[in-house]
Amino acid sequence: MKRMQRWRVMVMSEANQEVKQFTFAKVWAYSFLLFITVLSLSLIFTANKMNELSQENAELESSLVAAENSIDVQEEQITDFQKDRQAISNQLIELDSIEAQLQEMIAAMEPESIGSFEDGPQGGLQIDPDSRHPDSLVNEEEDIDLSHLRSEVPHLIERYEGAIDDLIVIKSSLETIPIGWPADTDRITSEYGERTDPFTGETAYHNGIDLADDWGTEIYATADGEVDFSGTNGGYGKSVLIDHDNSFETRYAHLAELEVEAGDEVEQGDVIGTMGTTGRSTGVHLHYEVIQSGETTDPYQFMTFLQRVFGE
Repeated sequence: MKRMQRWRVMVMSEANQEVKQFTFAKVWAYSFLLFITVLSLSLIFTANKMNELSQENAELESSLVAAENSIDVQEEQITDFQKDRQAISNQLIELDSIEAQLQEMIAAMEPESIGSFEDGPQGGLQIDPDSRHPDSLVNEEEDIDLSHLRSEVPHLIERYEGAIDDLIVIKSSLETIPIGWPADTDRITSEYGERTDPFTGETAYHNGIDLADDWGTEIYATADGEVDFSGTNGGYGKSVLIDHDNSFETRYAHLAELEVEAGDEVEQGDVIGTMGTTGRSTGVHLHYEVIQSGETTDPYQFMTFLQRVFGE
């Protein structure tokens, strides 16, 4: 049997010391060298792999940071978009409110009809409807296109607020315009315009508005002015005529009692008499007229002016 080849290693220290010898098989030496080689190669491979992974990790971290920054930017944009959308939504809501108020203001000047009409006491003079000037009976309707305002929301809001401020100033100068309510009642028994005369049953023109309530209900001046007449006047019965010194006059008829005399200065809201049924009347009520430049006009558009324009 062939002997296993061995290597002998001699170790000497000093000259007078014993020489130490180590003997080991070559196969172990080769195995150790192979192990060292494999270990070195493994370490080199592992180091390279770790370096690659480290680079990939750095790239991933950089990409993640970029993605997070992009998300932050997108979230800021979304927040800005939401704010813009809310601002536009608020402006459109305000625009809708403005449109409604503008329409109410226009309606205040030209009411289409009188509300709260019911049967009850009526009166006034019988007037042939054909004797009225035809121009005074024409109702013109205007088509109001507000669609273009949507592109001018901020400017419209600014102009509207300025207009409201101007209207508030104008309101304080309306004392001589008959915009008050002549009695504390909203029971309208006969409206302005053509009607069936309560006495003759024929078609006649009613040149005022009839308001009914209890006997003795206080009657108020609807604007500042001077009493031009206070007394009994034919079919009007006991009545008061007030000159408002601006082309307007107001008449209050069928009164029970007169509280003013001709020449008296009155202010809007002053008591001038009480409700009754004197003259050509079917029951207790007030016959109220608004006269402008000598021609009667529908009192209701004046009586409801503040309510429609200012919401009072």
